Amino acid sequence: MTMTITKDAAAQALGEIDAARSRVFEAKGYANASPYLIIWGAVWMFADLAVQFAPARPAGYAWPIAIALGVIASIAAGFIQPKASNSTAMWRMILTWFVVAGFFVSLFLVIPVISGIEVHSIFGIVFGFLYMGVGLWMGWRMFALGAALAVLTLIGFYEVRAWYGLYMGLVSGGALILGGLWLRKI
Repeated sequence: MTMTITKDAAAQALGEIDAARSRVFEAKGYANASPYLIIWGAVWMFADLAVQFAPARPAGYAWPIAIALGVIASIAAGFIQPKASNSTAMWRMILTWFVVAGFFVSLFLVIPVISGIEVHSIFGIVFGFLYMGVGLWMGWRMFALGAALAVLTLIGFYEVRAWYGLYMGLVSGGALILGGLWLRKI
């Protein structure tokens, strides 16, 4: 007994396979991104809370120390995660972060910045929009996380001046941590 599949049924089956493949790709992307969001959310939270509550001298070291720990934790997470099928993707990712760092250095060489709140807000807004751009390729959840980061940063900049460090640490750092946990569960 042979089974005949119509053209429409075959097209529908191929469409369902393609949709399933897209969902798997999206879920793998979220799972791969989640540890980094958690790490950098913790970095953001720790450094902002230290700046808000520590005396001036130790607080000045909070961001460099937190960033160094974040880089080490990110490298460790990279070794723990399943390896990409080719090393070209890994090198592109590493070089992309050098490009982002170069962008920020160039930006601050051109734009005069008066306060630490302005510097911090630029980072929040730029990374919010970067996450939105990544979300256009990876999925709506990453886009939503980026939009939340950008909006929360703008609210903090305009409305929460005296407690900006506390606000950004809890709200933006917390948003990245919660976003990482949210994406990990998908």
